[in-house]
This record gives sequence, C-alpha cells and structure tokens, in this order.
Amino acid sequence: MKSPVRALAIAAAGAASIVAVLYGIGVFNVHAGPRPPAVLNRFQLTASAPEAPAIGFIDAAGKKLTLADFKGRYVLVNLWATWCGPCINELPELARLQQALPKDRFVVTPVDVLEKLDAGRLRDFLEMHSAGSLPVYIDSDRQTQQGFVANELPLTVLISPDGREVARAVGGQHWADPASIAWMKAISAPPAAKS
Repeated sequence: MKSPVRALAIAAAGAASIVAVLYGIGVFNVHAGPRPPAVLNRFQLTASAPEAPAIGFIDAAGKKLTLADFKGRYVLVNLWATWCGPCINELPELARLQQALPKDRFVVTPVDVLEKLDAGRLRDFLEMHSAGSLPVYIDSDRQTQQGFVANELPLTVLISPDGREVARAVGGQHWADPASIAWMKAISAPPAAKS
C-alpha cells in the first residue's frame, strides 16, 4: 500500500507535468531546440529568457506601438541608425529574411534609434539600400535603446511569442543566409509541424 504522502507527491508531480505541457503548447522553447546556425555567430541565446522590456516606438504614420502589439509572433527587433555602416549592410538581409518568413508567425521590426529623421526620409533610405519592404519604425524618445540597453549598433533581439527575450546579437549578421532562414522557420513553425 502506498503512503498518502507518496501518493500526494506523485499526484502533484503529474499535475505539474500537465501544466507544463499545456503552458508550452504553441510556443517553441528556443533554448531546448537546435542552437542558432554558425553563420549567426554573434546571435547568443539569452539565459533564463527574461521578459522583454516594455518599449515603445512609432510607425511611419506616427502611431505609437509596443512589443505587445506583436504578441503571439516571434519578433526580431533590430536597432539601427543611418550613420551605422554594419546596420546598413544588414538591412537588405533583414528584408530578405522577412520575405522568407510568414508574417503571421514571425515579424522583423527594424527600429531607427538615436536620430531625428522623419518617416519619409527613412523610407527613402531603406529603399535606397534594397530594404524598402521593411516597415519604418522610429524610436523618437530613446525608449527602445534604453529598454534593451543598446550600447552598440546594430543590436538585434529575438522576442518569443509570449514576450520573452530569447536571443540577441550585437553587430551585423547574415540574416538571409539559408541556414538562418531555416532556423527561424523551424522555431516559428506551427506546433503541429514541430512534433
């Protein structure tokens, strides 16, 4: 015969397992899956996946947005500036990455920081650098830069669908490399495709 304490412990462990499975449905655990590809050599997984900062920025129409507006999707936040050479070099890569991924599950969010440029000039700049398909987002009050503690540019941060920072890269990366695209597709695939 089992002791009541042991039976209670087994029941509690079973309940915890069920909650863990239910909580994880629909959100891929990046830390448990394959590591980012070698071509993303600066893209490091963030220990303990902290909650992303409550940042805000504006779009081309002047509408205020926050990361919560993208909840339910992976968000690749890229902090950049027009005077930053490595930032400019990776803009076309980010545009190709976004075109290769389904926008209902993964969104590239380039945020111009440390500048006072209007949306029209930023749109022209993106188009001139083969990144015209990217949206225009502006950090007009340094909230994004401060929230992510961006001391260098470009800074790119991957946010999970549940609002947690799961990885970041300081410096330019090859976002449109086939291995990068494959990894981003794998982590953002629908739950049925991951099993």
